[in-house]
Amino acid sequence: MPPEVALPPHVRPLADSDPVWVGPHRLIGRLADAGSGVVHAAVSPRGEPLALRVAGVREVPGAGRRGETPDTGGLVLGPVDSGVHRGRPWAAVAYRPAPDLGEHVRTRGALAGKALLVLAAGTAEALAVMHGTDTAHGDIVPENVLVTSDGPRVVDYGIARRVDDGTAAEPEGRIGWLAPERYEGARPDPRSDVFSWACLVAYAATGREPLGGRAPLYEAAWRAREQGVDLSALPPDLGGVLERALDADPACRPSAEEVFLMCLLLLGADESATRNTWPELLRGYTRAFWPRVDTRWHQPERWVAAAYALDEAAAAAGESVWVPENRVAVQHLRAAASPPESPEPTPEPAPEEDRAPAAPRRSRHRKTSAAGRVLVLGLLGCLGFTVVAGGGYALFDALAEDVEPVSQTPEEETDDASGPDAGPLSGADLVAASAERLLEARSLEMTVLTHAGNGEGYGQPLPADTGLTPTLNERILYRAEPEALRWVGTVSGSRVSDLALADGQLLRAEGTAWNGPATWAPAGPEADEEAFDPEQILRPLVRAAQEGEITAEEEAVHTAPVPAQDAYGHLAGEDPPDEVPAIRIEGSLPASDTGTEARFTLVATEDGVPLAFATESAPGGPPLGGRPLAEEPPEVFLGASPEYWYTLYTFVGIDTEVDPGIPAVEDIAAHPLPGT
Repeated sequence: MPPEVALPPHVRPLADSDPVWVGPHRLIGRLADAGSGVVHAAVSPRGEPLALRVAGVREVPGAGRRGETPDTGGLVLGPVDSGVHRGRPWAAVAYRPAPDLGEHVRTRGALAGKALLVLAAGTAEALAVMHGTDTAHGDIVPENVLVTSDGPRVVDYGIARRVDDGTAAEPEGRIGWLAPERYEGARPDPRSDVFSWACLVAYAATGREPLGGRAPLYEAAWRAREQGVDLSALPPDLGGVLERALDADPACRPSAEEVFLMCLLLLGADESATRNTWPELLRGYTRAFWPRVDTRWHQPERWVAAAYALDEAAAAAGESVWVPENRVAVQHLRAAASPPESPEPTPEPAPEEDRAPAAPRRSRHRKTSAAGRVLVLGLLGCLGFTVVAGGGYALFDALAEDVEPVSQTPEEETDDASGPDAGPLSGADLVAASAERLLEARSLEMTVLTHAGNGEGYGQPLPADTGLTPTLNERILYRAEPEALRWVGTVSGSRVSDLALADGQLLRAEGTAWNGPATWAPAGPEADEEAFDPEQILRPLVRAAQEGEITAEEEAVHTAPVPAQDAYGHLAGEDPPDEVPAIRIEGSLPASDTGTEARFTLVATEDGVPLAFATESAPGGPPLGGRPLAEEPPEVFLGASPEYWYTLYTFVGIDTEVDPGIPAVEDIAAHPLPGT
């Protein structure tokens, strides 16, 4: 019997028959029992929490590649590792701290109204993206749909495709959720996924097994083909969509993309909405109608602590133990799970004759030094939370962590003015240090939002109606080695541009927001290559450091703004991260060749890490206040003459892992844009 240890929330103990190891991953407990096998809680050699499933049947020879999940932009959570354990396929996905749909319905009740439609639309969208790459899921059941804070997410272990070639005595997947043809030997395909999707939505609306629960194979097949699903408790309009999807004849069922659109229309989308706007429309409905999900209970360090505790018993029994790849990161996680009972005292530094008195503390919050900040960012990288093309608030999350500084090795010691011995920065020094920190970064991720201002400076809300008062929302990804910069923009939620500079060539992308990768080609003369330089993009902050006049300064507790509407979905649905102790500096900028006088606000930590920077221009001046742009201003802004232009830079990631998602230059010419 496995030893009794303290397990993380929602993890049940291993059974006597469960393996301890699958591939390189240490199993610590069970998460769920599903149609394609038990879902285990596991810890990777890097200390990452995983949901790992081992199939109940053997793999079909040559089916390995069929188990791969296509890139879906995060809509489908696919395997991060897979293999075969004692002849049976297994796959592991990154653990998300969210209940599956079955648990949500059992504990909080069935979904209704707009929330039910968001579930239907979100899962249909995920399937549409998968089907667009000629990949079927094959196992759409409540355990494979997570109720996350940013909407429903489909989990695809890929196991159904690896074990079902149509010749097995019993189809892979949950009996009672499969399309009629699956009981007759048909392999998973997009139409059978749509049938199972309709069963899923019916279950979410009623809390009842759609076809009466598990039954003998012959009876389950009869129910699917003849009895059908009882839709009487569903709203008539949604019930009509499900009725078509549940047709016994696969040829009569709509595609996943068709039901996605039908659900959007039921949510209130305009019939004239073009396909490239559907994803962002759904993100907006999700923010408005999706239930709140509390994830504060999730602590990755508790998974690591459980792995160590189980290994202590294994070592005592002479069995193999878990050996993490990154001992430093994992040891910090383990320490966080169980603080030492009697910490070693920190010796006072030896007195130095020429040392100036220590600067007074500026905040009651614990200060994170440069060394501590590096530790936090590095730890996030080990845990898989680095900033990649999908976006995220990595910088804020890192700085919000309550992590003690670590001592530097002699090789790491520097004379940097922002080090802990220099004391906190303030005023013009903090503005200069923040600009320098950005200009010297090896990678950056930032968002830039511009709209008509209200004259009240930093922190003002978005316009109430972005149709009448448009907003320009841009996201910029920069990487120094190899150098690349991607600059994407939307106006009031509709995409307007996706440009990149790579290997000295300026490129433009089409098709970014929908099914599959973007198509790239050389950009036209309307784009400004000189603008694709971090110093040009950050010109207002550089001017503030060089020419600005400080007018006010105060301590602040900073929270990142709620993301603005973005047709690319980069930050859609994310909750603002934890608060960060900061300094807020107000100042003014003189008029320049490109703009009128303006006032500015910088929010940064006391050791020079910029969090946000805003400007509000004086009345008059050029469109968008003369702020840096990748190309000519969108037409909707050319005739606008607001009293003020307000621009907000939010620095999402600094010196984190950034993948701009730009193909190699030699691949560009092979896929020119239509009409080029």
